[in-house]
Amino acid sequence: MAREQFTPSFPKMKPFLYAALAGYLIAAIHAVLAFVNKRRAAERTTFYSLAGGFSAHTLAIIIDWVGDGHYPLFHLHETISFLAWTLVVAYGVVASRYKVQALGAFLLPVISLLVFASNVVRGSSTLDASRVTDGSAAWLFPVHTTLLLFAYASFFVAFAASVMYLWQERELRLKKFGAVYHRLPSLTTVDDIGSTGASVGFTLLTLGIVTGVIWSQARSGRVWHNDPIEFFALLTWVLYLTLLHYRVQWRGRKAAWLGVAGFALVVCTFAGAVLLGGYHVLG
Repeated sequence: MAREQFTPSFPKMKPFLYAALAGYLIAAIHAVLAFVNKRRAAERTTFYSLAGGFSAHTLAIIIDWVGDGHYPLFHLHETISFLAWTLVVAYGVVASRYKVQALGAFLLPVISLLVFASNVVRGSSTLDASRVTDGSAAWLFPVHTTLLLFAYASFFVAFAASVMYLWQERELRLKKFGAVYHRLPSLTTVDDIGSTGASVGFTLLTLGIVTGVIWSQARSGRVWHNDPIEFFALLTWVLYLTLLHYRVQWRGRKAAWLGVAGFALVVCTFAGAVLLGGYHVLG
């Protein structure tokens, strides 16, 4: 992802992205209502709205890809939009496997916010995509960035599961069972979601780092550039490696707190590409 200055603006939204945002907002509102009221009608509305929003979002990404002539992960607004898209994919996989509707109340508002942000955050129009899309290893750029964003989406799922685990565990410990407690999945289920999300995210992050190293070597002849985003990515990799290594002994509360800490590093890694400068922001 290339470095761009934050220049908030309110450009005319593209039709398909506008439709995607509308679908996600409706889905988010009804996901929260379904979580609070346990209404099947709200769950059905969430599903159909999310499906419609995702279809429109996919079309918007494809149209931008074809129209701009480069993979839609170069500019900041493209990256934010694609991250939202990967979160929808991650949510769909988890919801279909675990039948956990409560996760939508955590993820869908974030997805809506990201799609909105992708429309109001603009950066420099002078960046040349050919600086990262040309060359013998140009094909590694889309592979590297896609793997990393899917890793971030997986880590966010693990983070959401960790928050749900800590919430339930606290109420169990205090023996105060509020309405939220009875609407969350079991501790075993959220622990399994957190473990799976961390494992998948770690695998994708590892592949993303490896492809990034190869791409960097081909692009500049160097593997390490003392870049803040590289530093945070390495710290994230080490933390999740530790989490997975000690997952059996630390299953439960300790693992949940590590999931929260790991996601904090993920946020630093993602923000680092935008705010901190370095090799990754040269485009």
